[in-house]
Amino acid sequence: MDDFNDEVLLEMERLSDDGEYVLQEVEDQVVAVDGVKLGNKGIPVVEWVESDGKPNSLYFVDGVRRIDYVMVYEDEDKKIPDKKNLPEKKKRRREAYESNLIKCGLQLEATRSVLDDKIIFVKVHAPWEVLCIYAEAMHIKMPLQPDDLKPKSSNFSCLTKLFSADESIIKPEQEFFTAPFEKDRLSDFHILDKDLFFTPSTRSRIIHYILCSVEYAVSRDNVKKVGIEKLIESGVYKAAYPLHDTRFNYMSEDLTCPNERYLLYREWAHPRSFYKLQPLDLIRKYFGEKVGIYFAWLGYYTKMLLLAAVAGICCFG
Repeated sequence: MDDFNDEVLLEMERLSDDGEYVLQEVEDQVVAVDGVKLGNKGIPVVEWVESDGKPNSLYFVDGVRRIDYVMVYEDEDKKIPDKKNLPEKKKRRREAYESNLIKCGLQLEATRSVLDDKIIFVKVHAPWEVLCIYAEAMHIKMPLQPDDLKPKSSNFSCLTKLFSADESIIKPEQEFFTAPFEKDRLSDFHILDKDLFFTPSTRSRIIHYILCSVEYAVSRDNVKKVGIEKLIESGVYKAAYPLHDTRFNYMSEDLTCPNERYLLYREWAHPRSFYKLQPLDLIRKYFGEKVGIYFAWLGYYTKMLLLAAVAGICCFG
């Protein structure tokens, strides 16, 4: 994606009442340049669309681009202006922030809620090129080639199978040798499908990193104000979060949906599955490595407590 002219953006900055330089309001008239909506003063703006009537969809209205993150805010135009003009300040901050997100290569699509027309959902999608750039910058380890090392057999393998998740429902994940991602060595990585190479949890991790590092204003002391968390704290946005792939208690009607959340609930979180071993591979794939490591440690810790409990019963029971 071509870089936008920084001088154009600089000309559009102005000093607000609280001493912040932010982008001026983006006017309604827009033009398209390289697939990006630009205001008539050259500022990138969010593309507005009508709801597609698919509440469980994981994609933009075009059905191709995946929703990697969602930002939610309340439309200031639906509010009554106050003396301090706070809604207008929030609107300018948000427009500046979203403009800078688009400059980073993210694609944004805004949709008004069908239940409450004051609520706006801004859907965020990261193209392949953006994912590659930030995966390399974040040193994310990605699969190189399948692991051909044979796992060691255990005398308790038959016993553990009785307590494992049904492999016909949760298929075992293939193991890979991994290395920090480098976009100049794409041929070395195990890329069968670009849309599936980065898992949803990895995509969400990259998007969150971008959202937390993009600026939206510069104070009078030339201090940059950055990040979605500060914007949520100041009320510019109500929330920001990645989407689950489906509801936890039933499968999605979308045939392309992997239904991993439903499978985790059925084979792991449901009370009737209390005796089963944790499907750590699927937990790591769906929630990410940090959550996977947490539950791996928690499972080991619980096992050790069971041994202590048995010893206590034998001694004091």
